Amino acid sequence: MKKDPIVYVDFGGTRISAIAGYVQEDNFLNIMGEQEKPSDDVKSGIVDKMTGAAYKINELLRFLQNALNLSPIQTVSTSVNARSMKHYTYTIETQIINVVSNTLLTATDNQCKEEVTSDKVHVFRCIPLAYYVDDVRVSDPLGKRGSKLRIDYNVIIGNNLVQENLERCIERTGIGVDRIHLGMDAIATVLLEEEEKENGCAIISFGANTTSLGVYSKGVLQELRVIPLGGEDITSDIQELGISRNNAELLKCKKGLALERLVENPVNIQIPNETPNLKPIKISTQFLATIIEARLEEILNPIFDQIDNIRYPLNSGIVITGGAAKLDGLIEFIQEHTGFQVRMGNHTDWLSDDTDPKFYDPKYSEAIGSILLTNDFLSKDITLEVVAIEPKLPRDNIFKKAAKKLKGHFEDSVQSLFQYDEEEMQNNNSQKEENEQESSS
Repeated sequence: MKKDPIVYVDFGGTRISAIAGYVQEDNFLNIMGEQEKPSDDVKSGIVDKMTGAAYKINELLRFLQNALNLSPIQTVSTSVNARSMKHYTYTIETQIINVVSNTLLTATDNQCKEEVTSDKVHVFRCIPLAYYVDDVRVSDPLGKRGSKLRIDYNVIIGNNLVQENLERCIERTGIGVDRIHLGMDAIATVLLEEEEKENGCAIISFGANTTSLGVYSKGVLQELRVIPLGGEDITSDIQELGISRNNAELLKCKKGLALERLVENPVNIQIPNETPNLKPIKISTQFLATIIEARLEEILNPIFDQIDNIRYPLNSGIVITGGAAKLDGLIEFIQEHTGFQVRMGNHTDWLSDDTDPKFYDPKYSEAIGSILLTNDFLSKDITLEVVAIEPKLPRDNIFKKAAKKLKGHFEDSVQSLFQYDEEEMQNNNSQKEENEQESSS
């Protein structure tokens, strides 16, 4: 007998999809099916058009119910991996009364989140990196006696727009949320062994509009960086040659190479001109590789710089994943720039034999990991924070204004952290108002 499926919604840069699956008794994940629609409602992981995205989600869930003969879908899970998301280290010190208890650890975690949260900053996770009891480092503080507890945290933060717009969008669907996962943790769940997380391993996830770096060491996420560029930017560069977007994408996937030096026998390819009645465009595979390599340099140089500054070993190398990771020569490109061994991530070992092979594609790694994480929470009977679909409260009642407690250097750095996001949102709103005025006139 099948379990009630877990439904995951993927807010992609070029598509929104809904995927249903359940974990079988043998612990393999059976993906029952997927419904998807093209979308321009999400930009670099941030929902930009709430109404459009909400409409598509409702439609996709209805299609999924009908196709799989499911009961009405009440809740979904999703994940976040948006631009401007990054990590900061933050320290909390608190008094110990008798011994370190679970209650004290939970209260300290909450204190960390409260102190970092502000009207601009949303805290996605507070990850304990190190514990100290009376200034002596301990691997596990639970039950230890002392007078002072110190915890060093890796705090995963992002612009409030990431969480706020996601919540506003889902509220409009009338659907509850089982869990909002950190996208990088979902990916690591299916791509990394525990030994690799301990020994040091980097994940680079190539999406349509974002490229993300996650670095694991000593079993936890140590580094996070999301670059607001991805595979679609490479496609756009190729499209500038005068061909359609579809032909540019096809040319990238079929003939593109990440390194010009890998082109052994250059050939000219004739592509229909995007402008009707004009001559076809002739493109050399060598010139195509030059375009791709130049854009990859722009996308990955910030990530390479961060990897270069890591002070601990990455003994397990680099794993790549995501829909744009299938570009030929990408592994060689990254190896050449970093000196690390690089491999393509593989999540297929988590899937049941009767799952459609299309879900072996690396673009599904985050979705597969998110469904497994949701199943883990549900199976442990943990009380989940299901989002109630109610009128949104004023922001002053949602976010505690505790920014004044931030350390000086942290407060200074977050002042301009999300300036780009806010300016773009203002520009988008201004453009929408202009379009509405033109339509009405």
